[in-house]
Amino acid sequence: MVSRGTTQQSSAPFNRRIVLDVIRRQGRISRREIVELVSLSPQTVANITNELQTIGLIVARRIRGAKARGQPPIAFELNPNAGNSLGISLEPGRISAGLVNLVGEILERREVAIDTHDQRVVLASVVALIRELRRRPAAAERLWGIGVALPGPLVKTDISFVGPTTLEGWTDLAVLDELRDLTRLQVFYSVDSVAAALGETLFGVARSLDNFFYMHFGVGLGGTLVVNRSAYRGASGNATEIGHIPAVPGGKSCYCGNSGCLERYLSLQSLAEALGVSEAPQRDALIVAQLERNDDPALKGWCREAAERLRDAVCVIENMLDPATIVIGGSAPKLLVERLVALAQPLHHSVRGGVAAPTVRILLSERQEDSSILGAAVLPIYDLLSPRFEVLQQERRADADVAGLMGQRAASRAGRL
Repeated sequence: MVSRGTTQQSSAPFNRRIVLDVIRRQGRISRREIVELVSLSPQTVANITNELQTIGLIVARRIRGAKARGQPPIAFELNPNAGNSLGISLEPGRISAGLVNLVGEILERREVAIDTHDQRVVLASVVALIRELRRRPAAAERLWGIGVALPGPLVKTDISFVGPTTLEGWTDLAVLDELRDLTRLQVFYSVDSVAAALGETLFGVARSLDNFFYMHFGVGLGGTLVVNRSAYRGASGNATEIGHIPAVPGGKSCYCGNSGCLERYLSLQSLAEALGVSEAPQRDALIVAQLERNDDPALKGWCREAAERLRDAVCVIENMLDPATIVIGGSAPKLLVERLVALAQPLHHSVRGGVAAPTVRILLSERQEDSSILGAAVLPIYDLLSPRFEVLQQERRADADVAGLMGQRAASRAGRL
């Protein structure tokens, strides 16, 4: 579904976002095709594309091979050099960072193993990674900001910041305001599953979907429901925390205080316990090596049980939410996710069975293992590239820079998405 423009007097930023979103989703599109899709006048679309070109967000290219008299028609596409965004993914024991351009390409990637219990050590490491990435030849002059993805829940609850799949002790996120002050860049943060789901919406396998469920398979297990291309937050911002749904009666004790939680069977932490490893670099390397050899009884047994829990989880999600598909991403090795999805077949009967083809009920992220970095980097530009009607309610800025033209407002502290 393509959003439609509006003729309200205050709608200029919204219409610019609508046109920019259409160009992003189509990849390359002519002005006439834009007019047909967004229900704006040819003159309005011409004015908007001229403005977007002037501020460098899009570029125009001649369509070669087009059958038309005179000059070949012009098509517009996002300008990958219109600016970069920095994505920071924080997981227990690991920081991943990436420099991402406006079309979702990860230009540079860095990863360090670290004790994430100490916020001061983490802050120093993140600042060092950002400085290193900003010095890279691929770094554009314009930086949209920094996005930080963290394991949830982030709102203080009985199960927040508890256990080895969370950032234990991080009950105060003021350190992100310090990151903003030290780098002098806008900082946005979100639960890792929400960030990665938005990344899939803009640049991944879900870019053509308005509604889907995203399953984030990493050290822990999270999820996000995307409705009309926006993440459903819930009453306090903790919606679809699927890792702590009791799935096995009388099962393994969970860090949250319950037992049999899905995350205790379907997560890298669960697998690490089964294999007797704990450090993140050793864990991932060992998992991939064991999968390739396919001769470890402990790994085989864990995969069989995890696949059954995945099969159950898919059925529950489908029957409760009826999503167009379930996208699986996260930091787990792609080879592992592929193995579990194959073992989970055939899927349980559900409201999606017979409606969606088996190959569509589950889609694997094309950015597996980089989902969190891309998702984090999307946070500073999501507001720019995702048209939402709330833009009409925002105050207009007098300056004619990108933020002003697109209806963005500066934030005085780290902002949660």
